Amino acid sequence: MESELSRVLFTSIELFLQFGVKSVNMDQIASSCGMSKKTLYKHVKNKEDLLEKAFEQVVAFMKSELEEAISSIEGNAIDQLFAMERFAEVHMRDDKDRLLHQLEHYYPSIANGMKAKREETVFTVTKRNLERGIHEGLYREDLHVDHISLLYYGHVLAVHEGVISNEHIKLDQLRKTSLRYHIRGIATANGLEYLNQLIATQ
Repeated sequence: MESELSRVLFTSIELFLQFGVKSVNMDQIASSCGMSKKTLYKHVKNKEDLLEKAFEQVVAFMKSELEEAISSIEGNAIDQLFAMERFAEVHMRDDKDRLLHQLEHYYPSIANGMKAKREETVFTVTKRNLERGIHEGLYREDLHVDHISLLYYGHVLAVHEGVISNEHIKLDQLRKTSLRYHIRGIATANGLEYLNQLIATQ
């Protein structure tokens, strides 16, 4: 039952990517899954329920991929922060993220729920990174971890979701500047020295 539901959700996301959230109906989803609508409704109550479950799966995949990207880094907290930034650069402007913008227009309550879960994910990994950096002596001990985590999430949104609209600013350069600005605001002397070493090798 669970694997069949996963197949329904995966197929639905593929259809949403191809035709848009609003255009796809339950008949198309059932047909693409090779099942009747009666069978489809054993898994979901209606289209809104399907959308919520499908995007919950998207967020769960994003969280898993982010954790994997971070855990694959053998370096320190600053190295992991750069890995987080590279992940955000790719995943916060991809096709699935554009679907979230469609949800904002047609299903705002679902979009708000998904944004809250994404925010929770970024907040959690950022807080963990800050605590690690403090332990490693790379970040200052006097940091208010919760506040900095929220501010960093705001930085991610500003850079990666088009809050910055100046067409003369290249987003890749803005991303680098913003990340360095963030690190310099939280780093100890040792952290700044390590950051400068990284910049010198880029």
